[in-house]
Amino acid sequence: MAPSPTPLSARSSLPRLYTFLLTTLEPLFATCGVLTLLLSPSTYTTQTSRSLLTSATLPASTSFLFTELAGSWAYLAFVEAVVLRLVDDLRVWRLLAMGMLVSDVFYVWSLAQAVGGWAVWVRLGEWEGAEWVAMVGTVPFVVVRVCIVLGVGVREGRGGGMRKKTGKGL
Repeated sequence: MAPSPTPLSARSSLPRLYTFLLTTLEPLFATCGVLTLLLSPSTYTTQTSRSLLTSATLPASTSFLFTELAGSWAYLAFVEAVVLRLVDDLRVWRLLAMGMLVSDVFYVWSLAQAVGGWAVWVRLGEWEGAEWVAMVGTVPFVVVRVCIVLGVGVREGRGGGMRKKTGKGL
């Protein structure tokens, strides 16, 4: 059996901006989201639903949903702030980025649902400040994850040069 190849270092392969955004800034944002969900769920619903959902329209029996969502965001913050800092393997980073992109799709979908669907959500002229904040707080991280998965800006191989993607593996 041939020895497995040495994994490529994520730290030496990825631009510092990518690692800063995913291991420092986004975990802070996610932690703020966790605190908002746990301490003031009505603030979260008001901000994401154009005030269509408020504490007056939301039954107390739905509070477990906010705890569940907070748990998901806490997990994301942990993976980014702890796991990505400790695991210096580009393949692992790519796999985690793929998983996070799945979560991103559902998050944006939920934002559209909160305001009445995609037909309403795509009318940018009707967006409120909270919607712009949600997108500004989401899009840069999504773009970085897509870049990592696709190899954009990623230095692969010896000597730190850029290597063409061959389509083999991650």
